[in-house]
Amino acid sequence: MDVRLKVVQGKPRGHFLRFPVGEFVIGRGPECHVRPNSEWISRQHCLLRVGADGVFIRDLGSTNGTLVNGSLVVGERHLVSGDTLQLGPLVLQVVTANLPTISDREIAFRTDTAVVNPGKTLTGYPVLEEPELTS
Repeated sequence: MDVRLKVVQGKPRGHFLRFPVGEFVIGRGPECHVRPNSEWISRQHCLLRVGADGVFIRDLGSTNGTLVNGSLVVGERHLVSGDTLQLGPLVLQVVTANLPTISDREIAFRTDTAVVNPGKTLTGYPVLEEPELTS
């Protein structure tokens, strides 16, 4: 099972992050697979687990919490297509059904070892930016 997270709020807005079966850490730390560039996100914020039994999210003791559809995640929570996942100012939408075709707006993740580029990203993995605030 592949799952995609669509960036609804944040940069690059409208892009998809595609995850195969595996576990992916989201946080600001250099060891993380997805690295949101926001002080509202903890170094190891949450864990996304994609398996044959579904898609799950677990907060890793983050300071500001992980929200699914506006509710704080406690323990591990099952995600379904259409759910919104909020980490600080970043909002992602879960897409599991009727997956769009692969496009230039999609960033695919691998489960193999990645090389860390200090201050940038894991090779092939993005740094997501906070949305710009409008007045």
